[in-house]
Amino acid sequence: MKLSALLTATVVLTTVALPMLSGCTSAAPESDSAGMAAAPKPSPLGHYLSARVASDQMDSSRAADFYDIALAASPNNQVLLHRTMVLMLAEGRMQQALDLAKRRVAEKGDAAMARLVLAVNAIQSGDFASARRHLKKSSRKSYMALLQPMLLAWVDAGDNQYDSAIETIGELRSRAAFTPFRSYHTALISDFAGHEAAAAVAFKETLKSEARRVTRVTLNYGGFLSRSGHQDEALALFDGFLERLPSNPVIGRARDKLHRGETLWPPMTSVADGVAEAFLSAGFAIAGARGGETARIYAHLALFLRPDLISARMLLAEVLESVERFEEAIAVYKQVPKTSPFHWNARIRTAANMNSLDRIEETVGLLRGMAKERPKDTSALITAARILRSQERFEEAVAAYGEVLDRLGTVQERHWSLLYERGIALERSKRWKAAEADFLQALDFRPEEASVLNYLGYSWIDQGINLDRARKMIERAVSKRPNDGYVVDSLGWAFFRLGEYDKAVQYLERAVELRPQDPIINDHLGDAYWRAGRKLEARFQWSHAIDLGAEEKLIPAIQAKQRDGLGPPEPVRKNAGGKSGSGG
Repeated sequence: MKLSALLTATVVLTTVALPMLSGCTSAAPESDSAGMAAAPKPSPLGHYLSARVASDQMDSSRAADFYDIALAASPNNQVLLHRTMVLMLAEGRMQQALDLAKRRVAEKGDAAMARLVLAVNAIQSGDFASARRHLKKSSRKSYMALLQPMLLAWVDAGDNQYDSAIETIGELRSRAAFTPFRSYHTALISDFAGHEAAAAVAFKETLKSEARRVTRVTLNYGGFLSRSGHQDEALALFDGFLERLPSNPVIGRARDKLHRGETLWPPMTSVADGVAEAFLSAGFAIAGARGGETARIYAHLALFLRPDLISARMLLAEVLESVERFEEAIAVYKQVPKTSPFHWNARIRTAANMNSLDRIEETVGLLRGMAKERPKDTSALITAARILRSQERFEEAVAAYGEVLDRLGTVQERHWSLLYERGIALERSKRWKAAEADFLQALDFRPEEASVLNYLGYSWIDQGINLDRARKMIERAVSKRPNDGYVVDSLGWAFFRLGEYDKAVQYLERAVELRPQDPIINDHLGDAYWRAGRKLEARFQWSHAIDLGAEEKLIPAIQAKQRDGLGPPEPVRKNAGGKSGSGG
């Protein structure tokens, strides 16, 4: 950026920010007794700008600190006050958030988030009247359209106003997206209030929605069935869930308890428990939909009400992962107690986060140690194998996948992905026959699986074998994933290898549209352009591949093509070795 433009941008940003911090610029530096200039005081404007930068960098912890300092200099600025409070909530600094919420409500009576915080604090203290007052002073906009009816219903239940609670939560009928929340919390409130028949109806309604796949819905319905004297139905419910997700630790442990004749206690023993569950339900619903900050707020509010709600801690850690705050996610996972069914999964996720921090040896060591702890479990070994494969330690990955499959004993259809992944590691280890056997077995289990069709078909064409079948396989893969740049690239490269250069250009141009930043696909398109007689475009494409970050070991070959072009086309030869492309 030119200096003049930089100065202009600075002036504009300062002009926008200064009104927010009016009256809070730093005093001029004073001289000390020796006549030396004292260090300038921290600039409130500087802290505001630093907070904005930290927010843009997804570092809300530092942003909260900077906003707090800026707010101290401009305590009546409502925009700063609200933003600081929100960040304090997202960081779990509940006492600071509460103090700010009181200030916010004093100035702006209908401030929804501040009212929500104060209502939660009142619920935690058992002051349902105050909680109801705060909630009713919030308009049902944005997130409060869901939360206000749920929380008011739980408050009514706490005051033994069951009919009012059901009527209040019934207001969620106005939006189809809220249907699972309404039926699920109707079931929980009815169970809490001792209305068994109503709870049964509401649980059954919940299971008709996608919520049937949610662990906590299944757990709480199963517990309700078992306490109602329907243990066989509870076991059948758990068994059906475990058929889909056999390694789910929560449902697995609950089923084991029922088999031992133990009781699954009521999930909600207080209004605070129910409200925590409401925040958890909402948090999981938005966590993957660009709602990370709000999901963290809900997780912290749930934990404020119910510190033993480990599901909320897992949600918090997962959201921290999603914004690449891996060290903090690890710290949260370490808070999961050994007695929790989540403990094993928390350690697996800890390993995955350490891997993201490039602590590879520590990661693999943790996972191998876990594998020894549970000789029949495969989850730690699978994670280790995948990490080793991603690190291109293919021989070690092959060994880890082999141990996984040995532990499984009989390989079933649901294990196709393990065969496919081991096949990749074997192929990269130059053990083609063994790799091919894994790919073929995976394809027997899943004949229409695009990833297997693509990888095996690409490999055959690159070796000059099974050409017709391979092309058809890749075409099938493209028909299933027409917007997957890597799969489309494979088909384009297949036509290139088969000498059909116009078709190669057609598909490789499409692949570049789908994956414009991939250097290998751009390099492929350059080769196809050259063979199609479009030499100027070919040289541009090769240059572009280098600019996009082609692997260092490939750059000399690409530079040679820029200089000399491609030699005469070589016919596809049976058993020609090596893979030069992305291959899926």
